[in-house]
Order: sequence, then structure tokens, then C-alpha cells
Amino acid sequence: MTKLVYIGGYGRSGSTLLEYLMSANPEFVACGEVARAARDRTMKKNCTCSARVEDCPLWGEFLTSDRRRHEDLTLALLQRVGPTHAAMIDSSKTAWRHVLAPFRLRGKLGVDFLLIHLVRDPRGVCWSAIKKPGGRKMPVNEPVLCCTTALGWSIDNLACELFGRLYPEQYMRLRYEDFVASPRATLDRLLQRMVPGTKWHAETLSMTENRHQLYGNRMRGKPLTLADVKEDRAWQTDMPASYRRLVSPLSFILRARYNYP
Repeated sequence: MTKLVYIGGYGRSGSTLLEYLMSANPEFVACGEVARAARDRTMKKNCTCSARVEDCPLWGEFLTSDRRRHEDLTLALLQRVGPTHAAMIDSSKTAWRHVLAPFRLRGKLGVDFLLIHLVRDPRGVCWSAIKKPGGRKMPVNEPVLCCTTALGWSIDNLACELFGRLYPEQYMRLRYEDFVASPRATLDRLLQRMVPGTKWHAETLSMTENRHQLYGNRMRGKPLTLADVKEDRAWQTDMPASYRRLVSPLSFILRARYNYP
């Protein structure tokens, strides 16, 4: 049976990049943030497979059908890609209303489910949430956003930790910082865990027919190579110290667990 690979953790942690690179192997199909597609199927006009959404061989049927819950839509997509792919990737993560998604999907799929727990330093996550693309900051109450983001980061990662305790054979934790520092080694290790015996094919990096990411970071629609993979360290130089002091007490237990000083 086709395996479902679910990327959990908090947003702004590199899930779009990770999914993009994993789908360089033609045996895997990337579906992006399925949860967002379940909420709003009219926002996006084009899929990363280069087709308009209504003409996409994967999304076209589902975006015109009756609205479904996130888990139901994920299972329907999995059934659709089953005959042609070894694994499907859902990068919806575990934020707020989707905290229980990995548990529900694992309950349906059993051993054909793998949770990749993607972690990033919460200070980097908060600074990414404050800033707009292009470096402009959002007109929001930034201290409040720092606190709510740090709290959400802790809750979402605790949910993944609980899953890992209950189902250690179907759980794998990955730090964003380690991934971008050594992407090729990380991808080889991930793909072996997803489907033993598979390899990461760098030469197929530009393939688009097995990438169907409607939502996520804007990089999903651009050509990408391993040379483009670099850590976003803007928070280390641009984030005010006062904001860091807000984030630290709300995340210190898990920061220590994940080796973030």
C-alpha cells in the first residue's frame, strides 16, 4: 500500500522546502498543505505541476467535489495516487486544529504512516512570522505575535513528541538547521525511512509532474537546486533582544530538548 508521510510541527520551519526536495524522487508525490486545501479550494489558480488547478490530474476532481475534512481528503488523495507512487507527502503540520491529525491518520493507516517531526528554533519561527516576504515587517502587535507563536510552537511540537512516544516506529524527528546544513545526507536518510531501498535522485530535481503543492512557501513554484538550500538566519541579526526574551520562557523546555541554546 502507498505510505502516507506526514510533516508535523509548527509552520515556518522549512516544510515546503523539505517536501519539494523529497519529491525529486519520482516515486513520491507531494500534495502540500492538504489541510488548507480542505478549508479553501478556490484560492489558488495554479498547481506546481504547471496546470491550472481545475485541470490538475490530482486536485481537479477534489476541488470541485463536496467539501471534506482534512483527514478524509488526505485519504482520498492517497487512494488516488496509490497505483503510481510509493508514498504521498502531506505537509499540513500540527498547528492548532490539526494537532490530532497524525493520530487519526495513523489510526486509519496503521504501519503505512510516517510522521516526520520537523523542528526549527522558535526564535527563527517567530521572526519569520513577524516579517513579510521581502524583509518588510507585518503591521501587527509584534510582542503579542511573538508570545502566541512561541506558545503554538510548544503545543504543536508536544503533540509530535506524544506521537513519537506512542508510535516510535512511525516517527522521525528532524531539525531544520541540520537539514539545510546537510540536505543530501538528510534526504538519503529520510527516503530510506520512508520506503527502504529508495534513493534521492538529484538529477530529477526540476521535475514538476509529481509536485502538487497548492499552499506553502512561495519557493514551491520556483526552480531549485541543492546549492540554493541555505539556512535563514535573519532572526540572529535582526530580531530585537526584547522579542527573544518573550519567546525564551515560553519555549525553554523544548528548546533544551532540541539543543537550541
